Amino acid sequence: MQSNISKELEMKFPPIVMLKSDEKPENATGPKNERAGCVMSFVAQTIAKRKTTFFGREHISCGGISVGFGWGSGLPDEDAVDFQASFLSLGVDSAPDREMYEQRLSHMPKPTQEMFRHGERIYADFETAKACIQSRPVYDEGQYVIFKGIENLEDGEIPESVIFTVNPIELTAMIQINSSFRLEDNYILTPQASSCQAIGCFVFKENESDNPKPVLGPIDFAGRAKMKHFIPNDYMTLSMPWKLFLKLEELSENSVLQTDFLKKFKE
Repeated sequence: MQSNISKELEMKFPPIVMLKSDEKPENATGPKNERAGCVMSFVAQTIAKRKTTFFGREHISCGGISVGFGWGSGLPDEDAVDFQASFLSLGVDSAPDREMYEQRLSHMPKPTQEMFRHGERIYADFETAKACIQSRPVYDEGQYVIFKGIENLEDGEIPESVIFTVNPIELTAMIQINSSFRLEDNYILTPQASSCQAIGCFVFKENESDNPKPVLGPIDFAGRAKMKHFIPNDYMTLSMPWKLFLKLEELSENSVLQTDFLKKFKE
């Protein structure tokens, strides 16, 4: 399959899709070890090199990826939630129990210790971080996620998420198409979420809506750091459920993409 939006915009990176499976895919690139680091390096390879990649439950390596791909919350108890909330805010300065937090850090490698000590700082304080963690959309199904170029989508396959990778002009055009049929003010979502959650669980949640919206990312520097070797820094992802993708594709055939306004940016 080809995307008309991608074709009209002459995108450097055509969209990719995420599929779920209970079986490990053949002829796909995946982690070699059980704990495999950040999944976004695999996603970036699919975007830039058009490789089919995969990631499984057995490869979970951080607190965000479980919920990101619909493999449960990843946080078994209140202590785990508090630890995650401390890290996502101000680290040890946010921890309700500083001694316990420091004790957990002592078992980490030194570079990781420093990162967790200072915190990721995507939330201003512990309370906000904890409330947002507890409000994440949680699902629990499937053993693997598979990423492939949309051109490699097979008949009968229905993606869980369609992921565009766009520069500012492409994003502008897509926002216009996405806004062209809506009446309310909020046309696009920018959740304070990790990169995998922005292409995963927040898209899954939108699929439950009769009026789904696309999700913009990545807005976490940790995820971006794993993509920058493949994707230029001025690109972002815009992810959406399959049904919204099909609607935008249909609208794109008679849209801003055919105007002289856009042609000026192609010259």
